[in-house]
Amino acid sequence: MITIVMTHNKKFTQFRHESDTWKRYLQFIQQENNHLKTRLSQVLQHDTDEQFLERAEYFQSKFIAEDDTVNMLRQDIHELDNMLSKEMPEDANTIKELQKRLKKMHKDMEIVERQFNKLKSDFNLYLTESL
Repeated sequence: MITIVMTHNKKFTQFRHESDTWKRYLQFIQQENNHLKTRLSQVLQHDTDEQFLERAEYFQSKFIAEDDTVNMLRQDIHELDNMLSKEMPEDANTIKELQKRLKKMHKDMEIVERQFNKLKSDFNLYLTESL
């Protein structure tokens, strides 16, 4: 029984660490996304042909969608944190549920990271080619 509790303690410590890492990474994405929106605004002050405006609208909508995604993931992490803040459960079902949620968060965070990096790269490439 003591070995099981120690194993669960280690898992909970790791779960909390991952949650904290994800929160920091989402904060970074939010800051980068804000920077991209600011850059778009700066560029629009000087270049306003119709084709550029259409593409700017596309990127602006993608940046807003990224904000929404970050907010949803923050909510998911908050729910996970609530589960982790309770007394450490000893039953295997709760541990399995936490592991299931963590696995989903891993996948979601990987997807968000790839999508955001592509968006940032596409935007910067577009500006490089357009200006």
